[in-house]
Amino acid sequence: MDNKNILISGAGIAGLTLAYWLKKFGFNPTIVEISPRLREGGYAIDFWGAGFDVAERMGIVPDLNKTELGIQEVLFVDENNKRKGALNYTQIKKLMNGRALTLLRSDLEKIIYNHLDKDIEIIFGDTISKIEQYENEIAVVFQSGKTRSFDLVAGADGLHSNVRGLVFGDETQFEKYYGYYTTSFTIENSIFNDTSFLTYNIPHKQAAIYSLNEHKAAAFFIFTSPQKLSYSRHDIKKQQEILKSEFEHTGWKCAELLSKIKAAPDFYFDAVSQIQMDHWSKGRITLAGDACDCPSLLSGQGSTLAMVGAYILAGELKAANGDHTIAFDQYESIFKPFIDRKQKIAQSFAKSLVPKSKSGIWVRNTFTNLMSLPFISRLFIRQFMDDKLNLKTY
Repeated sequence: MDNKNILISGAGIAGLTLAYWLKKFGFNPTIVEISPRLREGGYAIDFWGAGFDVAERMGIVPDLNKTELGIQEVLFVDENNKRKGALNYTQIKKLMNGRALTLLRSDLEKIIYNHLDKDIEIIFGDTISKIEQYENEIAVVFQSGKTRSFDLVAGADGLHSNVRGLVFGDETQFEKYYGYYTTSFTIENSIFNDTSFLTYNIPHKQAAIYSLNEHKAAAFFIFTSPQKLSYSRHDIKKQQEILKSEFEHTGWKCAELLSKIKAAPDFYFDAVSQIQMDHWSKGRITLAGDACDCPSLLSGQGSTLAMVGAYILAGELKAANGDHTIAFDQYESIFKPFIDRKQKIAQSFAKSLVPKSKSGIWVRNTFTNLMSLPFISRLFIRQFMDDKLNLKTY
């Protein structure tokens, strides 16, 4: 088999899944991750569709079931915590025959990590600083100063991909901003104990809280911004100041949640954007997950689709006996049209993700109440939650 030694940048869901399947298919993957360890905490994700199929093939579904958060409904309330609308998650999951879970993103990462072959090399606390492609190999210089050679490199390092920046150019060429910023963080759970994803809206802003366990809860905020904001991605203090200025005086539980922000171990803040590229590969280097096909928060499927793309990429490398030229072309021809459709569906939600008027909030609440009708739920599932992607068996 050609091109057996493959470097993966990023130990997130895409990178870990890719390493799992590459090793299973006879390759020798190495992962480099800038963080010193796997990330803890993080936000809740919906896990269903083709990603569930990949998880079944990995044998990790029993472990995923153990980490299910048990959120029964998304409950929309007013400033006095009075119920105004609800989306019945339990019913939707039942209609999907149990093939839908609500998980912490970090729990999914940890489970995939725990199922990796122990021979896989993982380098924490380092990243790629330079890549040079040659006819038969790639020379990689790490930030630590070490230099190594690999046959192929896969950038699975997220929305702000380092590999994409080094190889394909500046992020601004590929990022499509959709007018929202989102944040999440974990707090000590002394104020909330429920099975609901409790959500409060005023025009242009949305805040939510949901329980992780009897000791922890997570706060989640989204707000609109017509233009991209100016701040450093690494300046957490500035990001927290922006969030406070948006929500501190909006009522409900917002001030209380924000008062706990400095103690949060896992504060996350970013724009709601998609990555749109004409091609995902260049020579011996390719991209996976949010680095090339980010569908954004609008889709609710970023993590599951990252697993699907990683499986297809590894599978096509196996099918091509390691010939990257054939495999990368096949990877894109199979998965990119599917991702393009998913991104377009997500774009259709952009204007309604956070209602921008009181009447918009009322319409959203009314629609979610109608979702309690089984035929409406089935129609929604067929339209937006059926992936219609038949995965090959490699």
